[in-house]
Amino acid sequence: MTTTTRRATLALGIAALAAPALAQARNVRFVVPYPPGGTTDLTARLIAPRAADALGQTWVVENRSGANGVVGAENVARSAPDGTSLLYSNEVLTVLPFVQRNVPFDLQQDFTPVARTVSIPYVMVGAASLEQQAIAPLLEALRRTPQRFSFAGSSLGSVGQLATAALMQKLGVETTFVAYRGTGPAMNDTVAGSVSLFIAPMGPALPLVRDGRLRAFAVTSARREAVLPDVPTLAEAGFPDLVYEGWCGVWGPRGLPADVVAGVNAAVNRATSDPAAMERMRTLGLTPVNETAQRFAEIIAAEIPRNRALVAAARIQPE
Repeated sequence: MTTTTRRATLALGIAALAAPALAQARNVRFVVPYPPGGTTDLTARLIAPRAADALGQTWVVENRSGANGVVGAENVARSAPDGTSLLYSNEVLTVLPFVQRNVPFDLQQDFTPVARTVSIPYVMVGAASLEQQAIAPLLEALRRTPQRFSFAGSSLGSVGQLATAALMQKLGVETTFVAYRGTGPAMNDTVAGSVSLFIAPMGPALPLVRDGRLRAFAVTSARREAVLPDVPTLAEAGFPDLVYEGWCGVWGPRGLPADVVAGVNAAVNRATSDPAAMERMRTLGLTPVNETAQRFAEIIAAEIPRNRALVAAARIQPE
């Protein structure tokens, strides 16, 4: 069987999984609850056209930012479970109830998990103008004069906020934490020096590190990242338990039919397995994920109590 024939057969198989419930769902809103420019948005735009092509549909990426991702997520939660509205968000949804008051939905009750797509390493970056040029002198300066430093965050409940709070707790100091409406705005202010530091998703940070506008101090992964081989881990800097990674995934509204879930899951997995998409993700320091909807649901169920404990340990108060 030729490659072209195999691809055609796979596409037919995905379409068969999705029928009949997706038969009429030709135009799909792929809602990203953050502004353009962050990892969630970047990966959404890699996945959407490829998944849509597999299903014979048109997926339109729709940025609906606000309230740390709540606005876009609630919009999808209140949509009809017919396959025409999907949410593309990240691990923040498993933390939000513990860091933000009055979240108007329950992640496990109001959504249907469909597919996880990428695993995201994080990197601590600062403006190139910072006096400190390596992690050891930076940590020493944070210990001595924490009031001189501030940390950006892409949103309340982000991996960056949890990692920042845990690091400050380890250092025994307090600094100012500024939550933004997405990675893009937080990154812009870090480059400008309006905030000192940002534990940021690798994807949008990497080009700015490579062109010298940001300096990378440490990664929060268990091991050094291949795209930044000279940047140490926080574990190497003396904090072996500070290992934090994020992820992105696809949800539908509650009650999304099983055949729609299966069809979209297969299409999304095909998209993350596309060689061009995989290469692009890897150049951003991301790891493509291929999982069942059931596995995604299990990860969510495990992370919610873990994150509740992390927030309590980091003494983050809901806002």
